[in-house]
Amino acid sequence: MLNLSSGATAVPRAAVAVALAVGVAASMPACTTAAPTAGEPTASPVPSAPASGTVDTPSPTGSKPTTESPPASPGAAGDADPIMRGERQVVLRPIGSFESILAVDAKGRLNLTDGDTDKSLFVLLPARDNRYQIRTAQAHGGGEPDCMGLRDNGSSPATVVATACDAGRAGQLFAIEKTREKSEGRPTYTISGEGRVYLRATDRQGLVAQRVGEGDAGEGLAFDLVDNGAAPAGPGG
Repeated sequence: MLNLSSGATAVPRAAVAVALAVGVAASMPACTTAAPTAGEPTASPVPSAPASGTVDTPSPTGSKPTTESPPASPGAAGDADPIMRGERQVVLRPIGSFESILAVDAKGRLNLTDGDTDKSLFVLLPARDNRYQIRTAQAHGGGEPDCMGLRDNGSSPATVVATACDAGRAGQLFAIEKTREKSEGRPTYTISGEGRVYLRATDRQGLVAQRVGEGDAGEGLAFDLVDNGAAPAGPGG
């Protein structure tokens, strides 16, 4: 995957759709709904967690992130969901956006991108108070993964930036909660940080963190957690 730079050019929608389809094949176990050929073992649809006794390995280096989730397991949530236990690496895809996903840009800010980058895969690490750190799946810079943290911009909405991981810093802890909205039958989530500021993705502002008032229409607040395989075995994999 290519590093994202501030001058990166958006990929045409059709090309991105093809690339994402290739990413599905490269980073997820195969499944089939067709009748099996005589003498061949059958394959069941892949659940969100690997079946007992199977071997699940991280996506090979250089494979593209997948932005299409497998069907969600009924009732999967919280501790029952391997994504929420930090066992899977995921893409954070804003609902309502066909091409854009979240990635750390060249300036270290978590923002929208519609291109390929190795900084768009994250692991959700359980922390204190039912909150999570959002950590990059791969190491960058100093050989360690980064964690997302809130940056106060005064009167402007807060932004989210990559910084050294420290579970003791409140600005790195996020509440990830299911919404009533679904995306193609899968659950969607809001992500909020310290002070109940919610991550919001819009074409005009990119990704920001701001307070949400009553009656808010909810535009840009919901995210799909797209499973991209097993998380690296340790920091930086």
